Amino acid sequence: MELSDPKPLANRPETKLPPLPKGSRIHKRPLPSLSHTRRQPAKAASKSSSNSSSNMLPGCDLDGYRMPPRAPHTVLVKVTASAPFMSLVKRVRAGLDTGPQKTKGLPLTARIAALGVGTAGTREGAPAARGPITDALDDVVLVATGRAIQKALEVGAFLMRNKELVVLFRTRSVAAVDDVVAEDEDADVEDQVRVRHVSCVEVGIRWAK
Repeated sequence: MELSDPKPLANRPETKLPPLPKGSRIHKRPLPSLSHTRRQPAKAASKSSSNSSSNMLPGCDLDGYRMPPRAPHTVLVKVTASAPFMSLVKRVRAGLDTGPQKTKGLPLTARIAALGVGTAGTREGAPAARGPITDALDDVVLVATGRAIQKALEVGAFLMRNKELVVLFRTRSVAAVDDVVAEDEDADVEDQVRVRHVSCVEVGIRWAK
């Protein structure tokens, strides 16, 4: 009996990018703010990337992960591979100190109400979104991609020693935009924009009950 070829997931289309045109090179743009409100670039990167975006489920990333809601006070810290370890730890502690201390020690329902998060997992007046409501309780979120992922994991593991803190690890994908430019300014190569997806790790830190 011959095995049939595996079918791709409906929310994970083929994302293989076409080869670069002859005489062109890639110029990588900085990654977006890595917040939870992610938008597609205005210009279509290529036919393959535009098809991938159209096949993705609304509100989900490439892996079908739906972004959880965030409280207004949540501090997002973008981690880089060259960031000093203790500097990141101090930034996390500063974010915890400036957070709403009044929610520490309250029951879960009381903490959600104090943070101003609606029952549907969003702030009142915001559009509804699905996702774990408890994710809105994060006081600080470390966000890392590429070589910085190991640094974020090390900081999260270090903070897990503190019994007063709850540390959660999550993975998702983010869209990065690259420019395809000509190597020679006089070359007859049309500039293009293409989208690639990179893995991202989030480390959520909050006060324990």
